[in-house]
Amino acid sequence: MNIEKLQNRLDFLRQAEQLKSVLRSAHTSSGRAESTAEHTWRLCLMAITFADELGDLDLLKVLKMCLVHDLGEAISGDVPAVSKQGFPDKSQQERDDLLQLMASLDAPLREEIMGLWEDYEAATSAEAQAVKALDKLETLLQHNQGRNPPGFDYAFNLNYGKRYTAATPLFEALRGLIDADTRRHLDNGIALRDERPEDIDAIGQLTEAAFADAEHSSHTEQFIVTALRRAGQLTVSLVAVEAGAVVGHVAISPVTLASGASGWFGLGPVSVSPARQGQGIGSALINAALARLHGLGGQGCVVLGDPRYYARFGFKAQPGLTLPGVPAEYFQALAFSGDVPQGSVQYATAFEATSNA
Repeated sequence: MNIEKLQNRLDFLRQAEQLKSVLRSAHTSSGRAESTAEHTWRLCLMAITFADELGDLDLLKVLKMCLVHDLGEAISGDVPAVSKQGFPDKSQQERDDLLQLMASLDAPLREEIMGLWEDYEAATSAEAQAVKALDKLETLLQHNQGRNPPGFDYAFNLNYGKRYTAATPLFEALRGLIDADTRRHLDNGIALRDERPEDIDAIGQLTEAAFADAEHSSHTEQFIVTALRRAGQLTVSLVAVEAGAVVGHVAISPVTLASGASGWFGLGPVSVSPARQGQGIGSALINAALARLHGLGGQGCVVLGDPRYYARFGFKAQPGLTLPGVPAEYFQALAFSGDVPQGSVQYATAFEATSNA
């Protein structure tokens, strides 16, 4: 028995204890912030609970991977899932932190833990792919179960981690059940539907109010929506209605690509009543509008806006696809099928409207 090795492993465990104090953006059912250690605990419990559905996977490897997948966060903390697009170096930071955390460990154990973590990060093995899916599902489960603060964005759940949870029938089935729970949170008295003639005045007033204090707004968004409607270019126009009042609106209209590619559209304006902003209504409208556009046969959609926000819907900046005069990172595209075309994009002339005249 090597006493020094035992002492070094105890030192490692003392360092790892910090994970109990690292807080995540999710909240528990009692309303307090969840810790990363608590997330890890239930992730392990999920793996055991569904072990009989995991086929030939190595359960011990799965459990080990669950335990170490967020271990590096003990040093620098957690980055909320909704914000990860804004932290492109998160993986490298976690790797560096994990190495620091394991500094006292003997080489064989250190290499085993690092190997498990690297497998998880790259989703290389079948076990890693399963843990990736379970990790996303546990996060969604907690989002729905927690006593969350006002304005919690439940709509984020509907797109989060889909490429992992679509990997097997088991994960797809669990995702379907959790998504149904998410939609119950989203409903909450809000109905999404196509705009009607009697909504037009309310949409104009809502759009003006929604952008009144927006820093990068032209404050002409209400005129743009009216001009698109008059030109017959509101391909998709959905409203969110609460107690008979319009509290949100989203528009999608055709765009022209220099390459000649057809079937592409632009998302926006997206408007939510100032009193209801930050409560998931905008996300719900965007998800519904994109689904409608896809169903209509659209090939893809572009958007001008904050990449940290629109990344959750699958939008990303695309080299070679540009909007003249706009920084590349703020102009993003989402292809429903095939490749994203190249060249410049032009919005409808309605976007030049400065009045309802």
